[in-house]
Amino acid sequence: MAAVRARRGGGRMPPEPPPRKRRRAAPPPPTNIPRLAAIKLNGGLRAEDAQVSGKSLLLALTGVIFFTGAAIAGATWLGSSLFDAGEAFSRAADGVAADTGFAVNDIRIEGVVGARAAEVRAVIVPEGRQSLLSLEPAEVQARIEGLGWVQSARVRRLWPSTLDIRVARREAYARWQEDGQVSVIDLNGERLLTERAADHGELPLVVGRGAGPEAQPLLAALEELPQVRERLNALVRVGDRRWNVELKSGATVALPEEGAAIALARLEGLQTAHMLLDRPVDAIDMRAPGRVAVRIHPELAGSPLLLAGGA
Repeated sequence: MAAVRARRGGGRMPPEPPPRKRRRAAPPPPTNIPRLAAIKLNGGLRAEDAQVSGKSLLLALTGVIFFTGAAIAGATWLGSSLFDAGEAFSRAADGVAADTGFAVNDIRIEGVVGARAAEVRAVIVPEGRQSLLSLEPAEVQARIEGLGWVQSARVRRLWPSTLDIRVARREAYARWQEDGQVSVIDLNGERLLTERAADHGELPLVVGRGAGPEAQPLLAALEELPQVRERLNALVRVGDRRWNVELKSGATVALPEEGAAIALARLEGLQTAHMLLDRPVDAIDMRAPGRVAVRIHPELAGSPLLLAGGA
């Protein structure tokens, strides 16, 4: 029968297709392997693996707090502090910068000279700093403008090792007390009507009728005499012909009619050599050419404290 069907169909019967193979299901992953191994086995970090529980976060924060506390305690135990550690790091970095070509080798100051320029120079570079990298222009400017006689300052860093500074001093130069009224004057003794004396307590005081315009030579001399200027309380005009210097200690220095500015320079020298203005003196008379007469405080007359530079 099959042969008859084959002949009627004019050919052989097609072969039967082979049976399909069944794919085996993947075995479930083991449940007892470490979490990191499971992440690698799965081909990477999944969304559910990246989730952090509140408990894990709390443990992490606790660890950070504990570590910070331990660091502070350790620093305290060593007799130091975190600030000291930061300062030590900053100084080390500053030293490296200086050694690699950024040391401050040149400071240019324009607008002032002499002792005033020295005052500016003294506040430019903080102690322990050597490199231009450590000098922020805004911070240097703030320190310079903190000087009472400075109106404004401009600070520029010229790489790799130069600091350029331009200083504008205040137009107000001194205070002038006349007939009980105190006004602000410029270097020429002209009153500055827009300035209040109460706002310029750092300026030197000149006292007496007509004292303002006459004080210019002494005020200019004081620019180069920082030790006398520091101890000055007032310049007092005497009889419209000469000056007395009143010191903050209460002592009075009588200056000659001629050469008062030269006498002030001599007074600066006596302070440098003998600390005269820090001794318990009541009066210093410099009116006689080439002579200085000193009167000690009456309460200390005959005391050896004068020779010792007493209190």
